[in-house]
Amino acid sequence: MVRIWPKTAKIYWDPWRNIPVVRPRQEELDLYYAVRLSEPGDARPVFPGDLEKLRGAILYEYGSDKVYTRFFNTGFMLFNKVPHWDLMYEIVSSGNVLGQLYYDPFREKWRFRLTYSGAYIANEEGLVDKAVLEGPIYTGREVKPAPSTSMRQLIIADKKGNIRGLGEVYGDSLIVVKTFHDTTMPVETSGKSASLEDVLKHNEEGLEALAGKSISYLKRLRGKYRLPVSVSYSGGKDSLVALDIAYKAFGELEMVFNDTGLELPETIKNVYEVSEKYGVRLHIASAGDIFWRAVAVFGPPGKDYRWCCKVAKLVPIARLTRTLWPNGALNIVGQRAFESLDRAKSPRVWRNKWIPHLVSTSPIQEWSQLECWLYIFKHRLPYNKLYERGFDRLGCFLCPSSALAEFKDVEKEYPELWGKWGMILEEWRVKLSQPAEWVKLGLWRWLTPASAKRRIARHIENYSMDWRREYTNRLLGSSINLAPLEIVESNNELKILFNREVLAPSIREVVKVNMGRLGYSVEEQGDVFRVSSVNTVITVSGRSIHVKPSMSSENTEDLVDLLKVIYRAYGCVKCGSCILWIPPGNAMLTQNGPIPLKNLDDKTRRFYLEACPISDQLVEKTLVPLILGTPKAFKRKTRRRIITSEHYG
Repeated sequence: MVRIWPKTAKIYWDPWRNIPVVRPRQEELDLYYAVRLSEPGDARPVFPGDLEKLRGAILYEYGSDKVYTRFFNTGFMLFNKVPHWDLMYEIVSSGNVLGQLYYDPFREKWRFRLTYSGAYIANEEGLVDKAVLEGPIYTGREVKPAPSTSMRQLIIADKKGNIRGLGEVYGDSLIVVKTFHDTTMPVETSGKSASLEDVLKHNEEGLEALAGKSISYLKRLRGKYRLPVSVSYSGGKDSLVALDIAYKAFGELEMVFNDTGLELPETIKNVYEVSEKYGVRLHIASAGDIFWRAVAVFGPPGKDYRWCCKVAKLVPIARLTRTLWPNGALNIVGQRAFESLDRAKSPRVWRNKWIPHLVSTSPIQEWSQLECWLYIFKHRLPYNKLYERGFDRLGCFLCPSSALAEFKDVEKEYPELWGKWGMILEEWRVKLSQPAEWVKLGLWRWLTPASAKRRIARHIENYSMDWRREYTNRLLGSSINLAPLEIVESNNELKILFNREVLAPSIREVVKVNMGRLGYSVEEQGDVFRVSSVNTVITVSGRSIHVKPSMSSENTEDLVDLLKVIYRAYGCVKCGSCILWIPPGNAMLTQNGPIPLKNLDDKTRRFYLEACPISDQLVEKTLVPLILGTPKAFKRKTRRRIITSEHYG
């Protein structure tokens, strides 16, 4: 099923002034036309770093910059991010989408291709060579011999002269790589070379109305929530606009910055510059080096394995804000509806279940990216200079949600920083017995055999994904070094054989105390360690675990409880998540992980056990799937979860 954005941005174009218009008056609409953008249409201005990539890509395709000079050398241009298996932008110039800039990870190059509008103009003006083909024209068609040309990319036309697509020269062959289905003619504009000042001048009224609406909204909300005001500032453009709007609404506020330990230097610099400019108090929720310590336990994070967010973001923020504002705060964030489908569906006011003492809202929820940037330019706000160098998204530089193109930018600009991460990826590649493409093509960005991962893997010769082997190797490669090697179920009994002794002497007492205070009966007979509940008897001896009976979901969940206690006793990274959300005095951290100080009630027990990233991510997403035989085991309906999102303390 095709996913439709519930909200899309609309950008109009003034054909005479040759500029975008974001909020035209109703009586002006007939003077402009809507730019045809792929949804959600969240286009942004082009920066010098973008132009450098674009010009290089055009030179690669055509051997000269004639197309660049004609289409993209003057005027106010926009980039609109569109769906692609890595990173792609529609390029708007003179009010038309004339081309697409995309990253090719196999060649490790930025590439360019014309749209129908761009191909039409390029053909009319003789900017690009053309190949006329007889017979059917379809994507993937191969023609030999290739036409004589110095260009890599050609326009494809039929015998009647109709432009039908694009072709690429490979050796002595011409391959049709794109066929045009949308043959809308380009819109004529004056072609004037408009400046940023021209754009700001003719968008001033719309921007002021938009800002005024957001300021009024915050003032009304403050009347409902009589709380201190904090702004979550990330060092990015959206949180900068949100901060400025909040400052104009309230005057008095405080800033919170989450330093994950994975931020780029310019971001850190910008945070201090912004706090100084506004004269507001800055609070830093620092994760220190916990990511670099924890990666030895978890392995690389993934889009579907986001242990990093809990240890480096959620826990530091929750700990800091609970200390600063135990009675709550109105938290201003720079979230926008056009960033993701989830954010498009987000309510205007919400509480995060992990930090419910904060009432969060975004005054720029309905703002487009272009509106944010024009507001920043108009008011000369101190934005992060990484944007000028072509960085599109900021934050953790190695975030698995990033595109390979974005990693390439980091590697180019910060070779030492990326080199540190590259060494860790290479170590894990070897541990997981993966090919070099696992790093090069970013397969590490997924834990599960996700469809996106499979699409990329198809391009690797003689490679097939084996999630069982990968999960097993991940557990063996972890500093915990404990993985199930054999799983046998018969006669209503489950036997699991591990690679080494399950309960080493160093953790035996910790596990015993934990299980007892989680409501289980524990007994020891020599080397045998037995855990019992009303439904289940689990025996641990040497390298094996026996579960009897093993037929019901309760038997499975009792086993999972024990495994969570064992694994975090071996691998606790001291993030403190397990004790942060339970009443004080219920548990403490030790060298071998947390220990309850008394018997825990049902609600506290679930928070204590499930809030742990080792429990929630490592055990649920790598260990339990191996035992239950499916990578989707963590989605099982019988899984024991935190009983309520109610805030403790």
